[in-house]
Amino acid sequence: MLEALIPAMARVTENIGQEGFADSMLAFFEHICPVQSLAAFAFPRDGRPKLLLDIYEDGIIGKQASMNRYMSGAYLLDPYFQACQEQQDSGIYRLAELAADDFEQSEYFKQYFQYANFADEIGYLLQVERDYVHLSLCSTKAFDETAKSSLQQLSPWVLAIMSQHWRELGQANPTQEQDGMHQRLQQAFAQFGLSFLTQREAEIARLLLQGHSTKSMAERLGISMETIKVHKRNLYNKLDINSQSELFSLFLNSLSLLGPQDIGDPLLAYHQQPKAK
Repeated sequence: MLEALIPAMARVTENIGQEGFADSMLAFFEHICPVQSLAAFAFPRDGRPKLLLDIYEDGIIGKQASMNRYMSGAYLLDPYFQACQEQQDSGIYRLAELAADDFEQSEYFKQYFQYANFADEIGYLLQVERDYVHLSLCSTKAFDETAKSSLQQLSPWVLAIMSQHWRELGQANPTQEQDGMHQRLQQAFAQFGLSFLTQREAEIARLLLQGHSTKSMAERLGISMETIKVHKRNLYNKLDINSQSELFSLFLNSLSLLGPQDIGDPLLAYHQQPKAK
């Protein structure tokens, strides 16, 4: 593998700052393991994600539609985005390392991974000044131990290459990176459901959206699993829903109604819509 890998690394280096960078990176990774999707995002500290590159194989179902919904607000539930908000160290991380314990049962996972035929994701996180760059590798099969080990061993080089190619991200004036819509989306997530739910019920709704199990929520909140189940049943009744899928749809639909001046619970505006006759 080494004989093929070194020329591939050289081509990536030659393409730093050039249009051929994305293709050369994909070719490099494919010497290590099959990759069906290679994407990179800038995660500004005070702004919405910016798509830096996106390459995927034909037959990856619904990738573009999913990406549009992701950029419109679902990114708030992305474990990689959440890790960056918590100032995670630069490095390489499997999705499972960052995600909540029941993430694979969450509606977010089903719509953004299962629907696109992905079975696994490994991502590099690079901190650039106040921002992050996330380089995502997705596969329709789980990455085996050999591939994970190789990707880990090569992470210092990959992070250095990312730093060179996207070095200008950290040179922008932070005040120009402020994104009012992002601020409203973050606030909307924090306020989601509070017009109809108690503080505890709204907190559980947010944890459900992030993919936490009943056990995880009980441990996190310091209450019993039975109490979690009661709160979950109550919030479902108050929101007139029956499943996490409906909760996820309600969340995304309410975000889509946010206007330039909207603050607070997005569900309030959603429920104030004229009802179809």
